Amino acid sequence: MKLEKLIIYGFGRHENRTIELNKPMAIFYGMNEAGKTTIQQFILQMLFGFSARSQPHKRYEPKAGGKYGGQLQLSDPVYGRVVIERIAGKSAGDVTLWFEDGRRGGEAELSELLRGYDRASYEAIYSFSVHELQDLDRMTEQELTRTLLSSGTAGVDQAGKMESQLEREMGELFKKAGKLPLINRLTEELRELESELREYKQRADTFRPATERLEQIKQRLAELDHAESILVQDIKEAEKWQQTAPLLARKYQLACLAENGPENFPESGIRLYERLLDQKNELQAESAFLENEINRLEPLGELPETDSIADLLGREAEWHQMNSSLKVKKEERSRLQDELGRLLKLCGMTQERALYADASLEQEERLKTVLDALQTAEQEQAFGQRRLAEERQRLSEAEHALKQYLDTEPPEEQRKRAEQWADIEPQLALAKVQQKRQAGTAANNRLAQFLLGAIGMVGLIIAVLSADAFTGLLAAMALGASVWLWLRDRKSPHTANDELVERYAGQEEEYEALLRKLAEYDKGLDERFDAIEASKRKIAALPQTDSSEELLEYRRLLKSLGFPEDTSPATVLTLFDKLRDVHAAASRLERITEEIGKLESGRQAWLEQVQRVCGKPASAGNAISVLRAEWETRQQKLQYAGKIREKNQQLAEQSRKCAERLAKLSEASEELFKRAAVENEDSFYRAAKMAEQARAAQEQLQVVQSQLSAIGKVEKPAALGDEEDTAEQFLERSRQKLDELQEERQSLWEEQAEKFQLTRHLLSDEGHSMKLQELEVKKAEFQDAAREWAVNRAIVEVFKQMMDELKETKLPAVLTLSESYFTQLTGGEYVRLLLSQEGNFEALRKDGLRFRVIELSQATKEQAYLALRFALASSLKESHPFPIIMDDPFVHFDRRRSQQVIKLVEELQADHQFIYFTCHETMRQAWPSAQQIDVANPERSIQA
Repeated sequence: MKLEKLIIYGFGRHENRTIELNKPMAIFYGMNEAGKTTIQQFILQMLFGFSARSQPHKRYEPKAGGKYGGQLQLSDPVYGRVVIERIAGKSAGDVTLWFEDGRRGGEAELSELLRGYDRASYEAIYSFSVHELQDLDRMTEQELTRTLLSSGTAGVDQAGKMESQLEREMGELFKKAGKLPLINRLTEELRELESELREYKQRADTFRPATERLEQIKQRLAELDHAESILVQDIKEAEKWQQTAPLLARKYQLACLAENGPENFPESGIRLYERLLDQKNELQAESAFLENEINRLEPLGELPETDSIADLLGREAEWHQMNSSLKVKKEERSRLQDELGRLLKLCGMTQERALYADASLEQEERLKTVLDALQTAEQEQAFGQRRLAEERQRLSEAEHALKQYLDTEPPEEQRKRAEQWADIEPQLALAKVQQKRQAGTAANNRLAQFLLGAIGMVGLIIAVLSADAFTGLLAAMALGASVWLWLRDRKSPHTANDELVERYAGQEEEYEALLRKLAEYDKGLDERFDAIEASKRKIAALPQTDSSEELLEYRRLLKSLGFPEDTSPATVLTLFDKLRDVHAAASRLERITEEIGKLESGRQAWLEQVQRVCGKPASAGNAISVLRAEWETRQQKLQYAGKIREKNQQLAEQSRKCAERLAKLSEASEELFKRAAVENEDSFYRAAKMAEQARAAQEQLQVVQSQLSAIGKVEKPAALGDEEDTAEQFLERSRQKLDELQEERQSLWEEQAEKFQLTRHLLSDEGHSMKLQELEVKKAEFQDAAREWAVNRAIVEVFKQMMDELKETKLPAVLTLSESYFTQLTGGEYVRLLLSQEGNFEALRKDGLRFRVIELSQATKEQAYLALRFALASSLKESHPFPIIMDDPFVHFDRRRSQQVIKLVEELQADHQFIYFTCHETMRQAWPSAQQIDVANPERSIQA
């Protein structure tokens, strides 16, 4: 799959942008806040959907509004050319796919195109940044191993997360020395329940003594109730007698007072009479005041005329509008004169010349066309100059880099040694072969010497024993041959080949390293010479532009308009607008002058009418003031006359009503005296006092009778005896004895409640059965938790077996490829990347030493991580041919490591598309053949 074009409708700060990707490597370059991350997120969100609405900071919706979304155009080895469009809609956006054969699709077809990958799976393999590499240094060995495994094996990361979750759940169920896990807590609760069940058994032995004591308490309480009821009855009878005696005496006294009061006296008579007197006095004072006010009113005179003044005042708005319009027109005329003068000064022309000049739309269009042509020519000339300056700067940098590189040139002595080694290497190889051949011959000779010597010794022994001379002669000849071969080997000369092997043996790696170093230096030197030549060719190929012809056309047009020939193109359109404003201002000034004359004539006619109506002189400044003063004077006279008339009517009406109310009050007083059967005011007050006393006695008599009725019929109790002064003493003694009985009863009640609760609890207590039931429940919970822990343990073991199987099946192929990448990235320093028996990653150095990944430097860890990432992507290139997206992951590498990873990426470009985001100029220049895209200004991007 290869991305060919990005079309951004609206996404973050980018809007209406089209970016074509026409090379295997595309570098997006820009400073911070230029929008690199926005483009990276655009690619991912077009493929996998917009971020959730709960994460507005990651949705990149355009702040200024507009269409949200865009298109990706890509080519796929299976589906051909495909266009993916995603726009605003549901949370993840509405997606539409157009295929090469005319078909259309949606989310289902997109999932097939992405081979079932979601965003997390894609980013786990094909997308990474410098932050992921920096996080490696903060990981533990287990976390680092798991990260490398997930980088080298698709699916291990999810299995590892599931295994970690299950182990965490197992830890929440049981720990060997824990207290909080569920199984540990259930074990402790089971012990506590067994202890409580033993306590219940001990408490059951106290039941029989408690029941016997309860029977005794019941009998004593019955005795106390009988004695207390007799005592309470005596106390009640004594208290009733004590309360009734004073009430009987008071009843007799009040009955005498109630019989002496007058009959038929009005209720609240005094209050009614005094209220009538107060009202009568108030009405008499009010009647005298009204009579005095009527006599003080003045007579009315002749009323003035106000209709003509009211008509003029009703037209006051017309007068103000006329004056305001006249003032505005004069001010506008003054402003237009000033504005016309200012515009003529800005244009540098007289009024006659300015009005004669052509300011039509056709002339403006012609001026804009000439300005656009001049501006385009000047921009092209400036752009060419900037590109020329940039290329010259790059040429200078390349020459400076060449000079610095030449300073690191290996010494001449090393080159001579390398040249000598080129001649010595074949000779050394030949000498080693000959020396090996001679060593084989010498070994054969030693074998022959041994055999001949052995034969000779055995033959001599046989010859001596058998006295056989011929056998002895043969044995002597064999011994002689053996001695001769031994002497010949000792005297063999030391050849030149032996000297050559002794001198150069063991130095092959040193000379090979020297040859590689010289070859790398020569290659780097050629690359820098090629960069200088490329910059020179670009400088020579840059076009030369000139804007003189457009400038002459511009000056001719200025002359025809009457503007100075040195007028700047930046201000000429403004001057043209000012010229058009001069025409408009002159026309407006003429029209305003005519309107001012008409308004002045109308104002003079209005003043003459005001003077005639008011009979006073008036000017334009005080005409309305004169009208209002005259109007107010006449209105005051009319209002005063109306108030006098109205006041007279009101006072007459009030005087009439006051007389009627006085007559009614006199009638009410006479009626009140008749009801009380008195003739004058003094006798009325005496009768009222006697009636009040009789009424109070009657009310108190009713209260006493109600109290006696409530008590009922009362006789002196027999317990008091015949003496009257023994009632209080009898009550005191009875109450003291009653208190003693109640205290004893309270004590018995408390003991009875205690014993009753004990026996009831022992009879009806279900605690023992509940504890037994709770024990069974806890046992069941314990068994369930133990079963869950065992299931999780079995699943963890299955995950471990699955991970071991993944390591044995899928990982070896990726590891084989990643080892070559890792060796290349480390410059041959490390030759293997393998898994130990404990499941941890280890790196094998070229000297044979092994290092755990956690022991490596930060840069070497990052190289191992990149090697596994690239190896996994390469292994999936047939089934998942996705582009690789990188966000400045190599920015913290040193120059040597950066060169190594750059070479590896160049090799992988044959099978993969790379999209690289950076803000560093050095990384931008790392791949000269890549497509360079300036994020801030894609239209000026360099297409290398």
